[in-house]
Amino acid sequence: MQLLQVELSALDLTSRVFVFSFPSRKDLLRESLSRVGLLEPPVITEYEGRLLPIAGEGRLLALKELGERKAPVLLRRDLSPLEAQELALESNLFRGLNPVEKAEVLFRFSRYLSPEEAAKRVLPRLGFSAEPRWYFLLLQLAKAPRKLKEAVALRGLSLKVAERLLRFPPEEIPSVLELLERFRFTASEAREVVEGLLDLSRCESRPLGEILSAYRGFLEKTEFLKDLRQRLRPNLRRWEEEARCLRQRLFSLGARLETPPAWEKDEYRLIIPFKPGTALPERLRRLADFWEKESRIANDRG
Repeated sequence: MQLLQVELSALDLTSRVFVFSFPSRKDLLRESLSRVGLLEPPVITEYEGRLLPIAGEGRLLALKELGERKAPVLLRRDLSPLEAQELALESNLFRGLNPVEKAEVLFRFSRYLSPEEAAKRVLPRLGFSAEPRWYFLLLQLAKAPRKLKEAVALRGLSLKVAERLLRFPPEEIPSVLELLERFRFTASEAREVVEGLLDLSRCESRPLGEILSAYRGFLEKTEFLKDLRQRLRPNLRRWEEEARCLRQRLFSLGARLETPPAWEKDEYRLIIPFKPGTALPERLRRLADFWEKESRIANDRG
């Protein structure tokens, strides 16, 4: 290891061979550097005839923007590419990596390790179990369009939603992200919407772009969700009305009917509140008679 004063112009700061910060940290570090200066020298290495950053890329970029011509650095000539990548990861784990940075880390290690080795050696250090699902999801995220990466890294888009978005044609992802951000869906709603749009495209045999264009005029989240659900489930209105009537009749018998959220499942829940010592058997008999009568009516209709 060698401490040097180097010209910043001699460093290839456009290279992303070993570094993986996303987005760039130079803006975060610029104010600190202008106030107290450089407290810890960045680490660089020589690779394929170029001087590349391993640790401290953000500090070097910030110094360059501040007009500095030179910077102290630690030069490590003794590192293999895999060892340089190990050092890059270890020097950043302390700050906590966002999901996109974790994906970028895994992608870089995948250049030197087999999928099995990378999963076993790297994923646990990133907070994931060494399962194929996480390995392939993170590799996909590393290659995803920038707008999707920004949504995950900067705006908290969950990996579950991102995983579903990766099934969209790349050119449609920005439009879906705009829709998600415009209506500020909850995490469960966002998953429902993304899956619903894919299902709707298949059911109606229409391109996703055409479906997304039709929804640009919607102004309210509730209006949008209602329309999407009804198009995916044409019988939704009838189910809702039948459930409303059934709920009222059951309430008069001392029971509560719960329908599945967004009608995701074809399953109801019946809740019968009671206190010790009350006539529960009688209530159950009344409910049994009620269900028997409802079944006969349904059979007569069918």
